[in-house]
Amino acid sequence: MESGGGAYGAAKAGGTFDLWHCLQQPQVIARIFSAVFALIVFSCIIGEGYTNQKSSPHLSCIFNHSEDACRYGIGIGVVAFLACIFFFMVDIYFLQISSATDHKYLVMADLGFSAWDPHYFYLPSAVTSVPWCDCSS
Repeated sequence: MESGGGAYGAAKAGGTFDLWHCLQQPQVIARIFSAVFALIVFSCIIGEGYTNQKSSPHLSCIFNHSEDACRYGIGIGVVAFLACIFFFMVDIYFLQISSATDHKYLVMADLGFSAWDPHYFYLPSAVTSVPWCDCSS
């Protein structure tokens, strides 16, 4: 552990920003990977999740024509991607925040979202795999 740390993992407020040091932190690396995976989830469903039948020009979801399955996967992917970007920006500006109360709320929000997100990221895989397996062809 580093000595001289402050409340909720912050150093003294008003510290200088070092991009290289910021990018070497494990939570920042994990956020970058999480953002990439969230981008993959919703971009794959948007790009290849809708097809049209030969008999109809209307696009339908490939997961047994369940529009909810596609919408849920896209929605959770977008929310996860935006949250990763938000918390990445929080990591960048964390040293400039002087209030210990703000640090506490940001750390608690990060912890809460980190507990919520995996559960709702698992649900799209379950929701989309069940209709996908029900396909007759």
